[in-house]
Amino acid sequence: MSHSYKDIVGAVEIGTHHRLSVGSLFRLSQISDSAFPVGGFSFSGGLESAVANGIVEDAITLGDYTRGVVRTAGECDCVAMLHAYRAASEGYLDQLIVSDQRLLSFKISAEARAMTLKMGRRLTELLHSTTTASTTPIVEQWREWVVGGQTAGTYPIASAVAAVAWGLGEEELFVGHLYGVASSVLGAALRLMRITHIETQTIALQLAPLVEELYRQVHHRTLEDMRSFAPMIDLATSLHERGTQRMFMN
Repeated sequence: MSHSYKDIVGAVEIGTHHRLSVGSLFRLSQISDSAFPVGGFSFSGGLESAVANGIVEDAITLGDYTRGVVRTAGECDCVAMLHAYRAASEGYLDQLIVSDQRLLSFKISAEARAMTLKMGRRLTELLHSTTTASTTPIVEQWREWVVGGQTAGTYPIASAVAAVAWGLGEEELFVGHLYGVASSVLGAALRLMRITHIETQTIALQLAPLVEELYRQVHHRTLEDMRSFAPMIDLATSLHERGTQRMFMN
């Protein structure tokens, strides 16, 4: 039986902070790490073509591009991810499929779809291999749906499943996801541009107020409120699909 978003909101207190255990904090650090083996380092989020076509050429334009990618992820991916997290926390597992399908429909370019599905399916398999399924039935059910083709298996929704299974809060999930998004772009920049680690880390530090603002803006939104308007990023991603440079996957 399908439940509405209002049913879930009625059962979940939104934005409630809880103290993370040391173990949960460690897991948050693990899943946010760029070295986490789900393949995020293989994609540049369109940055490869943005650099090649002069859209991004220095620390200033890289900062603008990274903020654009983070804002888009916050207003689109994270809305679906938080919906899935709250639903799964309350046992409305059918809403995982609803969130997953809705999110995939927002991925305009083939590269964006390939990235979220490849990373999502790898995370799903990693979760199943490293988590005791008997004590976390949500992991078993999610994997069954993804493997069986009932749903696509996007990365943000797989991350929501991981957060529920590992006891992470929604604020930590939100921050971890956007940190991963930013790290992917900035890590790619080090391989694509003449830029230093100090410059990329300065950009990352400056993202903190944006991430805090984004959470305040989107934490109450429903799936109907998702938005994804980033023409320059979409253009860069589309150019990468047809380009000749292949340092990163497309």
